[in-house]
Amino acid sequence: MKRSPAQSLCAFTILCFTLVSTAQSQITDWPQWGRSPQHAGFIPATGQSPNQKITSVTYDPFVAQELAQSGGELLVHYQAPLVDKTQVFLEYKSGTYTGPNSWNSQIWNERAYAWQGNDLVQQWNFESDWKPVPDGTHLGGWEPVFHAAIAKGFVYVPGFGGSIYKVNEADGTEAAHYRPFGPTDDPNTYVTGPLTVDTAGNVYYNVVKLDANDAWNNDVNGAWLVKVTAQGVAHKVSYSVLVPGAPNTCDGAPCGHQRPSLNVAPAVSLDGKTVYTIARAHFNSGFAYVVAASANQFTPMWNTSMRGLAGRTSVAYASDLSSSTPAVAPDTSILYGAVGNNGGRGYLLKLDANGSFVTSYDFGWDETPAIYPHDGTYSVILKDNHYGTGGPFYITRLDSNLDPEWHYRNPSGREWCVNAPAVDATGTVYANNEDGYVYVINPDGSLRGRIFLRLALGAAYTPIAIGRDGKIYTENAGDMFVVGN
Repeated sequence: MKRSPAQSLCAFTILCFTLVSTAQSQITDWPQWGRSPQHAGFIPATGQSPNQKITSVTYDPFVAQELAQSGGELLVHYQAPLVDKTQVFLEYKSGTYTGPNSWNSQIWNERAYAWQGNDLVQQWNFESDWKPVPDGTHLGGWEPVFHAAIAKGFVYVPGFGGSIYKVNEADGTEAAHYRPFGPTDDPNTYVTGPLTVDTAGNVYYNVVKLDANDAWNNDVNGAWLVKVTAQGVAHKVSYSVLVPGAPNTCDGAPCGHQRPSLNVAPAVSLDGKTVYTIARAHFNSGFAYVVAASANQFTPMWNTSMRGLAGRTSVAYASDLSSSTPAVAPDTSILYGAVGNNGGRGYLLKLDANGSFVTSYDFGWDETPAIYPHDGTYSVILKDNHYGTGGPFYITRLDSNLDPEWHYRNPSGREWCVNAPAVDATGTVYANNEDGYVYVINPDGSLRGRIFLRLALGAAYTPIAIGRDGKIYTENAGDMFVVGN
């Protein structure tokens, strides 16, 4: 593994881990993708053991049609279960399913449930007008993610035309509708990934405006990183400003303008001053960048090309079929899982807070890693699938230099389908596999326990969440299962 002189960029200090503890204490159970604004997948609570299935809820009633359409593969990106005290929030799909070339016939809702004994009882349903970008020939049937976030008593929900809704968490009523792109919503302008909320209640997300006639063969008509403050003031900055000087020609063909990679949730630094996102050329995912912007001024800070970072011949792609999102580590470095030219495994890239390359690990495809702070350092947890050779399939824990600490090999020889694992206060890891089991792995890499939900061959890549009481929230074939003691 190649190292950069910047490898020792941050001597761990008390301040670094004070920031982690403070940021974690200011957020609720599991309010967004990766739980925190840093998307670290870490909760300062102790998870339960997978002894029983407590309950389950269906959130995608179209799974049978989706599987039939794709030959048995569930090509859908789903929202993580969001948890706040006794309430659980899920996306719910209604309308009609008519196939990937007309998937906007579906309706995306945010639905609230409350615990009553061992049952989750529906409390309210908010119907959004959000629609995903079209498939055409570009996405191969992979349905983009609809993903809300919770902040300070409100649920923020993606909307139509680059807008978002502010919904009262208590009863599902609309508190506000923020339209950063004007009072008339443009049907060709899309929210393209999960919403991120910081500890101050600011909401960050990505937007792209596609050509109305041919979205993927014609260039984009605009792309923006958007911020809506807790007071409802909207700011936006164009990706052409965030990535100045990007090439016009990519591998001998037009690049198209830079835009956000689909399904990316912006990440926020531990001090709240910087926002990180992922940009790519519209026509070529191999010309992609990790991007930093000032959270206050909403101006560009730096951008780093991914080309060649993991080695001279390596290409790290920002794929629209992926759900990888940048994560911020306790030493202020940024981790991003890119697709690669290494047998489909990809690379987990590590950059320092100034955008300099530090190191990489030879896996990253469709993965937001979990980060476990401990003993003045931290560990990184990710799935580690060897696709080209038919296995082995691991959950791997890396040290802060991205060197392996341990591998847990799936005993059934099946692929890990978790795209955002969780880790609790003890370092215990939670992940789901397409063999249909949810696995709980001890801090030393041994198996603590597992429980079978249903066989999930060809499963969607799905996230996992943990509540403050340690209940485990996992997804399998359009149903959310709650597992615990």
